[in-house]
Amino acid sequence: MIKPRLAITLGDPAGIGCEIVFRAVNSSAVKRVCSPVVFGDKQSLKQSSFKYFKNKTPFEFIESSNIGDSVKMGVPSEKAGMIAASAIYKAVKYCMDGKALALVTAPVSKESLKMAGLKYPGHTELLADLTKSRQIAMMMACGSIHSVMVTRHIPISEISKNIKTKTIVETVTLSADFLRKTGRKNIKVALCGLNPHAGDNSILGFEERKFILPAYKILKKSGINITKPLPADSAWLKTKNKQYDLICAMYHDQLMIALKCIDPAKIVNVTVGLPFIRTSPGHGTAFDIAGKNKADARAMTEAIAYAARVCTQINAK
Repeated sequence: MIKPRLAITLGDPAGIGCEIVFRAVNSSAVKRVCSPVVFGDKQSLKQSSFKYFKNKTPFEFIESSNIGDSVKMGVPSEKAGMIAASAIYKAVKYCMDGKALALVTAPVSKESLKMAGLKYPGHTELLADLTKSRQIAMMMACGSIHSVMVTRHIPISEISKNIKTKTIVETVTLSADFLRKTGRKNIKVALCGLNPHAGDNSILGFEERKFILPAYKILKKSGINITKPLPADSAWLKTKNKQYDLICAMYHDQLMIALKCIDPAKIVNVTVGLPFIRTSPGHGTAFDIAGKNKADARAMTEAIAYAARVCTQINAK
């Protein structure tokens, strides 16, 4: 079997990205399933992974920036943002040119990107812009559990006004289509309400009645096997017990808190709607342990393995 070629970025050089990528691509779990091509700054890789790095990288490496100087570990900076962004730009072009079937990104710092002049709330929105993708969704895979969020990185105070019927319909449709492409059949979707007890017949909020229930009706009519808005705690318990294949949450923490309680080392962020498969580990830059040789590479390994498996499944059809 020919192993798929995957583009992998090192993320923010002041964080744990270099360390977890180095460990992941040298693991047997990754070597078995793909041919990695790593994008980033070689000076940062040497600085972060000095205990492992010899004269030559033990994997294909493409230099994406030529800044040269080291960055200060554990703190956001303009330089770190520029290095992280340049790797993303080159890796995306590599995938768009058909040279890799998937992109796996190590964590970036939103603050570093902002210092470097990028006005994006995260990877997802940047990748959508670079690939001119109009409809995207932020899905999380954790073992057999797949979940997706309707709103992403916005303040809690802005969630309600961003819950729209159209957005819910697009999010669930994109995610269900993605799962079908990977071979899932008869997909059952749990739809979360926004408010406690899913609004309790509008006593605790109006969003279920005004936006979420209409989305349910549209999705049901389109042929998707989906529940009416459920209290999020009940929806999660049933999904964890394998009664549903996909759970649709209304906001970031309604999804991420549950997943991190289930198994933080297995969380994989999947951007649905791009022209190629994109994954990343479901954690951040971990500035507090950057450069201390303490980073856990399991989620990065999981992200690479998931990308390799899914792009192989999709391209085999």
